[in-house]
This record gives sequence, structure tokens and C-alpha cells, in this order.
Amino acid sequence: MLVTSSVEEITDLSRKKPGAIFAYPTETFYGLGCPVSDSLAVERIIKVKGRDAAKGMIVLVAGIPQAKGLVEIDSRRESLLCHFWPGALSAVLNCPFPSHEPARFIQNGKIAVRVSPNHLATELARNLGPIISTSANPSGMKPAERAEDIISYGLDIDAVLDGGQTPGGLPSTLIDLTGNVPVCLRHGVIAFEKILECWMKLE
Repeated sequence: MLVTSSVEEITDLSRKKPGAIFAYPTETFYGLGCPVSDSLAVERIIKVKGRDAAKGMIVLVAGIPQAKGLVEIDSRRESLLCHFWPGALSAVLNCPFPSHEPARFIQNGKIAVRVSPNHLATELARNLGPIISTSANPSGMKPAERAEDIISYGLDIDAVLDGGQTPGGLPSTLIDLTGNVPVCLRHGVIAFEKILECWMKLE
């Protein structure tokens, strides 16, 4: 398994080896990922994490323009997301593009997306396009905070992007933006009250 601090090495591996999956640091813990366009790699992640993994997959994007290639974002939602991104806010949005079906990270025609404040994660998304993000740990084990944690778990992955110790703590706040008002699906780093307050100001 490749362990490196170079985003370029992870990028090269992913481009040259279809089905490759890797771990990388985020603003909380390490995540497992691959380009969303690599269906073989997505299936490998589900195998590594367990059959319910697809339900918890979030897609990291490099910014709003990249997100718009996956999901519907109107001006009000864009303003809300721009207020909190990059940041620990994951948003479920409608995916209107049939070319992405039947991708496993799409649940009921919706995708959860985030722009991570971790520069390594965002650089990966910039290089490879949108990437899968799910916690880099076996089911029942605590999320990995260091590259060494991932190595000790013995996960069947191809590489680890070593970004040092991650902060840990609460996960990203997860909201549903497909309705008329935001709905909190998971409390996390960003208080949901702040999200609602920002939303109301955008009326």
C-alpha cells in the first residue's frame, strides 16, 4: 500500500489504476475515497465498508461549479452554501442528471455534497473530479485520525494520503436542501440554528 503526503502521487495512482481506492484527511477524520466516475472503485469501497456504506456516502467537490455538475443548486441555495463552504456542512440536493444513474452514491435521486476546508481533500477533488467520502474505518471501529490508524486497520485499499493528525471531534453537519426549508439530518460542527438563520436572511 502506498503511503504518501503527495496529492500528485494519489492522483496519478487513481488515474492509472481503475478501481483504486485511497484514504485521505478531511476536516474531522480520514475518509475513504475514489472518483465518483470510477464505478469499480465505488463498489470496492462498499465492499470494504459493508453493504450499508452507500447510505452514508458523501461526495466532496472542489467548489460550487463542480457541485453543479452533480446536483441542482438555485441562487438561494448557492448563497447559503457559499456562506459555509469550505466548511463542515454537507448538503443533500437533487440530482437531475440521468447520466449518473445508477450510481451507488445517489439515494432516491439525491446526493450529499460538501466542500472540505482541508486543502488536501479539496485538491484531490480538483484533480480527480468529485470524490467519494466515507469514514476510513471498519464497521464498529472508531474513525481514523491518523494515517497510522488506517494502516493498523488493515483495510483493503491502495493508498493513504498522509496529512498528519486530523482534528477529530464532531462530524460535518448534514442537512437536506431539497425542500422549501433546510432540514437537519445530522447535527455536527456547524450549529443548525446558524444555518436556519442564514437561510431566513436570504429570503
